[in-house]
Amino acid sequence: MSKKNKARRRAPASPARAGQATASQVRTSQAASGQDGDISPAEADAFVQEVLTSLWEGVASGDPLRAELETATCMAFPYVLGQRDPADIESFIATVLVNGAVRRRTPDGAALLRLLMTLGTQATRRAASRALAELTGEGIYPPEWVTEIGKAAPGQAWRRYDVFGDDEAIAVTFSYGETEHGIVVQVDLAGIPVATTIGVSSNAAKLIETISGNNEEFDRSEQISLTEARVRMLWPLDRAGRDESPKLSPSSIAYLPVARSRVRRLPDGDGGPRTVYTPADRAAAVEEFMASPEAAEAVAADEASTRFWAEVLTGYSGRIPGEPPDQVGPRKLAHILLGHVPNTFVLTPAQRGYLEPAVTAWIGWSAARRQLGEAGTAVLMEQLPRVLSRFGEAYDDPDAVAIRGYASGLATSAADVSWLSDSVGRRMFALPIPDQHAPLDLADPADRHRLVAEEFGACTPPAGMTSEEFVEAAYRVVEELWRDEDNATYQAASRLFADGLSRHDVIHRLAGTPAPTVGSSVIR
Repeated sequence: MSKKNKARRRAPASPARAGQATASQVRTSQAASGQDGDISPAEADAFVQEVLTSLWEGVASGDPLRAELETATCMAFPYVLGQRDPADIESFIATVLVNGAVRRRTPDGAALLRLLMTLGTQATRRAASRALAELTGEGIYPPEWVTEIGKAAPGQAWRRYDVFGDDEAIAVTFSYGETEHGIVVQVDLAGIPVATTIGVSSNAAKLIETISGNNEEFDRSEQISLTEARVRMLWPLDRAGRDESPKLSPSSIAYLPVARSRVRRLPDGDGGPRTVYTPADRAAAVEEFMASPEAAEAVAADEASTRFWAEVLTGYSGRIPGEPPDQVGPRKLAHILLGHVPNTFVLTPAQRGYLEPAVTAWIGWSAARRQLGEAGTAVLMEQLPRVLSRFGEAYDDPDAVAIRGYASGLATSAADVSWLSDSVGRRMFALPIPDQHAPLDLADPADRHRLVAEEFGACTPPAGMTSEEFVEAAYRVVEELWRDEDNATYQAASRLFADGLSRHDVIHRLAGTPAPTVGSSVIR
């Protein structure tokens, strides 16, 4: 959804405060106190040197958790300074951390490489592994304590959530020997679940006490299995930090690799008997609403528009297999009406005009069905006019108008939202909207061709192709990616992108490849 259309409220499932910050994190937070890019190169160099000093102190301490946190903080430093290009971040880690560890030619340097192999991305792990092999080949081995890195034993897991289904926080305890610590992950459930706050606490008992007690009016808590904790944290952590919506704090960025490492220690599985809701369940919920007392007046006035909005609101739950089809909260309502709808549906005048009565009826039915009570119902009803007052601006926003083109031919009120999200994501990969653009109708092949020509027209064409031929070849690739995922071009593009090529380079390579070999011999 458009970043400008996100509405926030206080997080009801607020995580416990993390334990004392490491020295590196204090300096990293200081570096992030200004806006991205405000720090001079000299200041950045000074911060890097201070953070590296704390890193080596942490490694020398022999304390696995401290060493992990100091290492993770150093890995986060480029992000904190405003760098978002994954290649540049990997370059910093390779140059400053991996090569720096090798240059020391000491057991502590070897220990840092083991830490990077536990906490880093696949590229970092490969680089650190090669570097460690170089050191051990010279007889330089990490100290004995590093064998425990990343092998913390899980203890117990708790979940704190709000009754509306907008947020949850998952806390899990772990131990290195007799020393316990805990991680806590706040998950935003209003859109596609994503971790918004990540913490690590050296006081596991205090963390669990905070998560499990002193609930606010609409908060609840429960102990859950370690397997369920893994299910609830795995994908939200995987999505965290991929873009700036929501933007993670410096401490959350630093804790992210540690949290991911801990989640891998949790038992795998389906998390126990969690209900999975199907399209048939959502369709049944719509029929139940249409026949309900809450919907009677709206149905009598405009049955078709009332059904449309019921299908939109009910169908939104399809993005999460375990979300009931009647669930909505204050923030989720804003996500649906200020993001999902403006970016997805081309509304008829009747549908747009009947938004308020249809949604009001559906919210009343939802609250009654979930037994939210008078106070909970009031929270939803008070949120609705605030959201509706912004709907016109959100729907008519030029970016939203352009983004609706990505769902052209796909978006119906009863469409599976998870499938629709994947399909729109594929089309956005094929043809992103430029930062600066004239009015666009991405449903129009002519506008798509124009964007391809603007992007690839200045490229040097492969040998044997004119610039015009290359643009047409790039357009054919984009159209194949746009159409569906069941074709050789999409499979080849996916593999090339996973191998580290940028989107532009993926299309450039496929466009320069003779058609019979696309999806086969172009992959080396």
